[in-house]
Amino acid sequence: TLFPYTTLFRSNKLASELQKENSDNGIILSLSNEIARLDEKQIRFSVDAGIINRLGKELVGRHETAVSELVKNSYDADATEVRLTFENAWQKGGRLIIEDNGLGMTREQLINGFMRLSSSDKIHNPISPRYKRTRAGRKGIGRFATQRLGQTLTIVTQTENSDTAIRITIDWNTFETDKDLASIANNIEIVPKIKDEGTDLFIDNLREGWSDAMIKRVYRYTSDLLQPFPLSKKRKDEEKSKIDPGFNSSYHRKDNNEEYKIIDEEEAFLNHALAEIEGYVMEDGQGCWALKSERLSFPQDVFLIGKNKENSNSKFDFIQGVHFKCYYFIYESTLLPKQSLGLIREVANEKGGIRLYRNGFRVLPYGERGNDWIGLDASVRKRVILPPHGNV
Repeated sequence: TLFPYTTLFRSNKLASELQKENSDNGIILSLSNEIARLDEKQIRFSVDAGIINRLGKELVGRHETAVSELVKNSYDADATEVRLTFENAWQKGGRLIIEDNGLGMTREQLINGFMRLSSSDKIHNPISPRYKRTRAGRKGIGRFATQRLGQTLTIVTQTENSDTAIRITIDWNTFETDKDLASIANNIEIVPKIKDEGTDLFIDNLREGWSDAMIKRVYRYTSDLLQPFPLSKKRKDEEKSKIDPGFNSSYHRKDNNEEYKIIDEEEAFLNHALAEIEGYVMEDGQGCWALKSERLSFPQDVFLIGKNKENSNSKFDFIQGVHFKCYYFIYESTLLPKQSLGLIREVANEKGGIRLYRNGFRVLPYGERGNDWIGLDASVRKRVILPPHGNV
C-alpha cells in the first residue's frame, strides 16, 4: 500500500510548514485533514461546505422568519433597540442593515459562538448577562438566517470594554459542495469602533425583494413572541442599571439616499392608546392599579384591588408578584391618526385581548384569537360596564 509513504510525505510537509516563521494556517489545516483521512485504523466525520447552503434553506423557510431570528439575537444580546434598514431592497440585490446596541462580541465569542456550528453557548448560558432575559433565539439559526437572506455578510461588533471593533466578511457563495468546510477561511480584521457597544450586520446582495407588507410581517412575527413592554422589577441585590428597560425595534427603508420609517412599535401602536392601565399584585398579596391618559387628562392616582370586590384592602391568597399592563383603544378617527388607524385595527383583530407572559415570552393559548379566557367579549354582550372592553 502507498498509505504509509503518502502519510510520511504529508507529515514531512506539515513539519516543514510549521517551522516557517510565517506559516500558512490554511496549508497546515489542509495537510492535517489529509493526514487524518489517511489513517488506516481510525476514521473521523468530515463536513462538506455545502451543508451551509442546505441548512440555510431547510432551517429558515421564510425570509420573514430569517429576519425575525436576527432581531431575537439582538434581544438575546441585551440590546434595548434594534434598527433595520432595507436599502434599495424593492428588488433582489439590495442591502439589509441590522444595528443594535447590545453587548457586542469579543473575538473569542465570535469564533466560538457565531462561527461554530451547533454552538452550545445558549445551552450553557440561557439567561442574558445584563438584563437576565431568557434568550429567545433558536439554536444557532441566526447564521443560517443571514445566508438565507443574502449572498454576503459583514459583521462589525464591539464590546463596552474594547478599544477597537472586529469586522469579518463572509461570502456564502464560497461554501460550495465537494469542499471541506474547514478549508474555507474568512478574514477577520481589527477596525476602529463605530459606537460604544453593539453589533451591526450588513447583508448584501439580497436574494429577494422586500415589500412593505413583508417587513411588517417580520415585526408582527417578532412582537408576537416577545413581551411588548418591560415588566422586570428591581431586586435588592441589583443595580439600577440592570433593570430591563425593554426592547424596541424599528424598520426603515432607504432608496436613492432618501430614508423613511416603515414601522416603529412605539409609534405604530402603544403611543396611540387612549389610556394605559397598569397594575400590580404585591408580594404581600395586595393589589393596586393606576390609569394614565394624557388625552383625557386623567389624574394618575393609584387605586387598590382586593380579593373581595366589596373590600379593596383584602389581599389575594395565591397571587403574588404579578405585574400587568393594558393599552386601551377606541377605534375612532378622531382618537387615532388616520395613517395608523387601519394598521392598529388590523393588529388588534389579530392580537387583541389579554395575554400571559412568563420570563418575557408568550404562554399559549391565552390571548389567541377566539380565546376569551377572561370573558371580556361575554362581558361586553352583557353590558356589565358601559365603555367598550372586548378582546378586539
